[in-house]
Amino acid sequence: MGVIFFFSTQQTANIIPETVPHFIFFKSLHLLEYAFLAILLFYAFSRKKHTIIIAYLYALSDEIHQTFIPGRSGRLRDTLIDLIGIFLGLIILKQLRKIKFINRFF
Repeated sequence: MGVIFFFSTQQTANIIPETVPHFIFFKSLHLLEYAFLAILLFYAFSRKKHTIIIAYLYALSDEIHQTFIPGRSGRLRDTLIDLIGIFLGLIILKQLRKIKFINRFF
């Protein structure tokens, strides 16, 4: 959550011009960071429902936080992308556990 917070405080306007690749790059980051957060939260709470609720509440608070950062804006659309990332993380975790890959490490 600290890493997500740090990246949320950074301005994005000068990194890549506002284009389709810019949109795809930053939205894929949303998916990846929230998928990873969901996996970590699942190991902390061992309940999908708690993982989804906590991760999505954090996504909402992150978008609110971004409204206070110059050059950033909070968008409900981004929280929905984050929610997809949360579910994606849980699906990936479930698949890795099925093949017993993850059980070697945890």
